[in-house]
Amino acid sequence: MDEKKIDQMKNFSVGVIGSRLIFEILWRSGVGYIKYISDYITNFDVILDCSINPLEANNYDIVHPKSDDSCVISYLYPESKNELKSLLKGVDLVIAHKNVAQVAEVAEEVGCPFIPDIVTIFLPEGVRFREVIYPKVERDPISYTITCGLQALEVIRIFAGMKPITAPEALIVDPREGVKKIWLKTTV
Repeated sequence: MDEKKIDQMKNFSVGVIGSRLIFEILWRSGVGYIKYISDYITNFDVILDCSINPLEANNYDIVHPKSDDSCVISYLYPESKNELKSLLKGVDLVIAHKNVAQVAEVAEEVGCPFIPDIVTIFLPEGVRFREVIYPKVERDPISYTITCGLQALEVIRIFAGMKPITAPEALIVDPREGVKKIWLKTTV
């Protein structure tokens, strides 16, 4: 990417649900506005996500990045679908690592691209999340980190006007086999 496209990252907004690591990568990549939505984090979350301080376990996961170049607002995961829809209205893209099915439905309703906890993008005019058989994915800290890095790359590609990996094509990071390209089976 040239300098102009990198500089344009500040013009985009992303909703990130349940992944502090992907939030951190996108924030450091220059995305200008991030709505970070999370719930209470557990000791298991701390094991999977190396960006969380172990002392934060069982506390509200809130972030306060200090930067004049970006705007980050943290929200607690809402209790209703309508509240979630209100929070995500106006973002350019949504990424969810928790509550994936509900967030996919809301992203579709607000008309923005959606990235689940694997490497693919569900576009509003393409295959829908509810139309695929979603694969079971094993997680460990290394595969999780690689997945987040690849997802951030896809976000940057879409914001730069390049062709991203879109459903039903996907990448899965397997702890034993590495990065695998798969095709999500559709139910329709």
